[in-house]
Amino acid sequence: GGAAYGRTPGEGCRNDKDGIEYAVRVGADMQQGKFVYGVVLEAGKSQARDSVTAYSTTPAFYTLTRKIDYQGGARLRAGYAPGNILFYATGGLAYAKLKNSFSTSNTANSFSDNGKTNGWGWSAGGGTEVKLAKNFSIGAEYLYSRLKDNDYTVGVNPGTAPATNPFLLVNAAGTDMRRTDPRFDMHNIRLTAAIRF
Repeated sequence: GGAAYGRTPGEGCRNDKDGIEYAVRVGADMQQGKFVYGVVLEAGKSQARDSVTAYSTTPAFYTLTRKIDYQGGARLRAGYAPGNILFYATGGLAYAKLKNSFSTSNTANSFSDNGKTNGWGWSAGGGTEVKLAKNFSIGAEYLYSRLKDNDYTVGVNPGTAPATNPFLLVNAAGTDMRRTDPRFDMHNIRLTAAIRF
């Protein structure tokens, strides 16, 4: 895991990046006694970055990196509200447009990729809200998201490499690379503010 610092595994990898996430959301809640049921739709951006690196005996590194361009979700939620405090659980669909990039120290082959891809998955978590005024509340929320991206591919082409090049031995036209694990998992801790109508 991570982006390569050099051409060999011994030189190590840079950790994946956590970052600020921000979003806007709209939703609707229904309260029956102390129980609350609702739905929320949201869209936003994240600075999260995820990289993986492979190495060849050349030596050379091959790093695939993805960032979230924008994301969205649609979730149900259910909770309990004793007084002005709401405790809730939430879960539903998650989507992200992923911005992919590729880097390598291999100068013999040429490379091509398919850039942006779609990540689909789910999110689940829970949180609490405190009503400070009739129409205004603040809160905190934890959300775990798992996206799946099978679409990003890097094409390794002949370039100036000889026919004995490992990428050309099976197919003289080249070989495709992709991640062995398509999952993009995130843990998010959020602060929320809500205006109710």
